[in-house]
Amino acid sequence: MKIKIELILGLLESGKTNFINSMLESDEFYNETIVVIQDEFGQTNINYPNDKISKKNINLITIEHNTDDDINENYIKDIIIKYCPERIFIETNGMKNSSYILKVFNNNVLKKLCIIDDIVSIIDAETFNLYYRNMQDLLVSQIFNSEKIILNNLNKFNKNEITNIISQIKNINETASIMEYSEFEDSPDYSYLELYDNNKNIFTFKTYIFIFLIIFFFTALSAFSLLDFSISSQYMTTLNKFYTVFISILIEGIPFILIGSFVSALIQIYVSKEFIIKVFPHNIFLSCIIAAFAGIVFPICDCGTIPVVKGFIRKKVPTAACITFLLSAPIVNPIAIISTMYAFQDMKSVVIYRILSGIIIAILIGLIMHFFTRDNPNILKTNTDPLSCECSICSDSYEYSKASIDTLRNIFFHTSDEFFNIGKFMIMGAFISSIFQTIVSFDRNLYFPNDNRTSLLIMILLAFLLSVCSTSDAFIAKGFLKLFSLNSVMGFLVVGPMLDIKNTFMLFGNFKKTFVLKLIFCIVIISFTVLINFNFS
Repeated sequence: MKIKIELILGLLESGKTNFINSMLESDEFYNETIVVIQDEFGQTNINYPNDKISKKNINLITIEHNTDDDINENYIKDIIIKYCPERIFIETNGMKNSSYILKVFNNNVLKKLCIIDDIVSIIDAETFNLYYRNMQDLLVSQIFNSEKIILNNLNKFNKNEITNIISQIKNINETASIMEYSEFEDSPDYSYLELYDNNKNIFTFKTYIFIFLIIFFFTALSAFSLLDFSISSQYMTTLNKFYTVFISILIEGIPFILIGSFVSALIQIYVSKEFIIKVFPHNIFLSCIIAAFAGIVFPICDCGTIPVVKGFIRKKVPTAACITFLLSAPIVNPIAIISTMYAFQDMKSVVIYRILSGIIIAILIGLIMHFFTRDNPNILKTNTDPLSCECSICSDSYEYSKASIDTLRNIFFHTSDEFFNIGKFMIMGAFISSIFQTIVSFDRNLYFPNDNRTSLLIMILLAFLLSVCSTSDAFIAKGFLKLFSLNSVMGFLVVGPMLDIKNTFMLFGNFKKTFVLKLIFCIVIISFTVLINFNFS
C-alpha cells in the first residue's frame, strides 16, 4: 500500500498547525505510523495527548525541517526508509511557492511509494484581502493547487463579505471544496462546514432551466411534425423554417467555437508569456498590424475568436491587439477568403476590398479601444490574471503533473470549460436571430432607398440581425447586389463578422458591460465612416 501524503498549505499563522492537530484528534486515523514534517514554525506546536496516542495505537513522529534548503526527493526518501510511515503530513512554508512541494512528488521513485491523499489550503479570512493585494502570487498558488480550502475566522464577517471572499477563491480554483473551520468554546471538538457559493448555485439553476426549455421546445416541435395534429399548415411551415434556420446557425457556429476553445486551451498550456512578448511588440500600432493578419493561421469565424481572445488576454497580450484580432480574424481567415472568391467569381476585387477594409477598421477600433481601456485593462468579467483562469490548470503555477496524459486531460478540460461557457451565449443569440429570420422576409418588390448612407445602415443592421457565419455570408451578400450598391453590401460583408446577435450575446457573457457597449459603438461608427468614404469601383 502506498504512503498517503497530506499537504497542508497556508501563509504564516493561518492555522496550519491547529488544523493538523484537529486532524490527528479525529476518528479517521487508527493503528498508523504518522510523520508530521513542519517546514514552518508558528506560535502553535504539534500537540497530541499521549493517552489518545496509546488508545488509537498511533506512532506519531514530528520532524522540524529547520534548514534553508527546500524539502526534496532525497529528504522524503530518507524519512520513508527510517520511519516506514503509513501517512505523512507536510506543513509547508507559506513564504515559498507551493509548487515546490508538488514537484517533489512528481519524482518517478516517489510516485511508486507515495500518493497525494489530500491538498488542503488554510486561509485566515481576516488577512485574506491584505495578503491578496500584497502577496498575491503566494496566496493564489496555494489556492490554485488545493483540493480543499479551509477558511478561519469567518464569524467576524457578514454574509456579503463571506460571499465576496468565496467568489475570489472560486475565480482562482472553482473545483476545490471550500469549508469553514470552527473551534467550539470549552470543547476540544472541531467543525468543518462546507460553504456554498449561492451565486453559482443560482447560475447553475438558470442554466438547467434554459437547457430544459430548449429540449422541451424541440421535443414539442418534433412531436407536432410527426403526429397528425390539426394545425394550420402556415404555422407548421413557420415552425419548420425556424427549426431549420436555428439548427443551421448552430451547425455553422458550434464547430468554430470548439476549434476556438481548443486553440485557447493550447495557448494557455503551451504558450509562455515570453513567447507572447516576442510575437506582440510593445509598440501598440505594430502589435495591431500583427494581430490583424494573425487570423490567417486561425481558420475560425466570429464565434471562435472570442475564446482565443480570452486566452490572449490572460497571457497579457495588449488590449489593442486583442480587439484587432477579434474583429479581423473572421474576415482574413482562409475559409472566409475562399468562400468570398467563390461567391464573387466575376468580381474578384470584392475579396480585396473586404480584406483591406476589414483590416483598416479592425486596427482603427483596436487603437481607439486601447485609449478607452488603458486606465483599466481588465476587460473580462473574471480576473484576467492567468492564475485565475476558470479551468484551474493553465497557470504557470500549476505544477502538479507534467505527464503527457495529464497534459492532454488538462487540454480537454480547458476546452470543454471554455466551450460550454461561451456556447450557451451563442445558442441564445442564434435563437433570437432565428426568430428574426423566420418572421421577416424580403420581397424584391419592396422599396429600398437609393441613398448610400441609408442603404449602408440597413445592410449593417441586416448583418447584425441575420447573424450569418463569416465563412458563408458572401453567398447571401451576392444576392443583395441587385438591391443595394457595393458600398452597402460591403457593410454586410465587413461589419457582419465583427458584430451580430450571437457574438453580441457572447461578448456580454464574457466581457464587462461598459467595454462591450464602447466596442459596439466604435464598430458601428468607424465601420460606417470608413465604408461610406471607401471608393469601391
